[in-house]
Amino acid sequence: MNILVLDASNKGLLVVLKKDNNIFYKQNFEKNSGNYIIPLIKEILEENSISIDNIDLFGCTIGPGSFTGIRISIASLQGLLFNKNKKVVPIVSTEIIYNSYNGPYKLDKIAILKRARVDAAYVHIFENGKTIFNPNLIHINDLKNLIDNAYLLGEESLYFKEKLDLPNELLKAEFSPETFISYIENNRNKALLPENLKILYLQKPLAVENFEKKNNIKIDENLYN
Repeated sequence: MNILVLDASNKGLLVVLKKDNNIFYKQNFEKNSGNYIIPLIKEILEENSISIDNIDLFGCTIGPGSFTGIRISIASLQGLLFNKNKKVVPIVSTEIIYNSYNGPYKLDKIAILKRARVDAAYVHIFENGKTIFNPNLIHINDLKNLIDNAYLLGEESLYFKEKLDLPNELLKAEFSPETFISYIENNRNKALLPENLKILYLQKPLAVENFEKKNNIKIDENLYN
């Protein structure tokens, strides 16, 4: 099975291709890396002599993470697959981080923290290999109690550990392109048509919040998702 994956939820952009059981990837960490999504896809396909039509399944990160990067990658994939009989597996970025860790504490309580606003973090907690707290936006004042006795995992968890002087032990994730491919293969049953792919909104975009405050109204999230 040939697979193509886009991830723009973290720093920069990652494109992963699986072709004939070989895995290839391209990265871009330049500012506004979302502008390079289409050229990077074209480049990795051409270098490996394969076309979009020969990709069997796609994957795309839906969050939590950078709104701009995620929105651009979803829109790019929807454009590339317009009017094609292809499906996309939505990827939860915190699940990818958890899956990338295979150390001795895998079944213990593990919390993954990602940057959100200045006063909040995206939090996803696992135990015994399963989610016990779904990805959510948590104020930093409530963070310590929520993640009590949990190991922390991921680069952005280190940011919060240092910022809040958290006592939690930090684990290292062995992040790799292979993790994305395994995720897609294990979640084929969740594949959607491209037009049904949506961002995992855990907070409203700042522009929406400002508009609501200015006009004293509430906007249905389906209108901006």
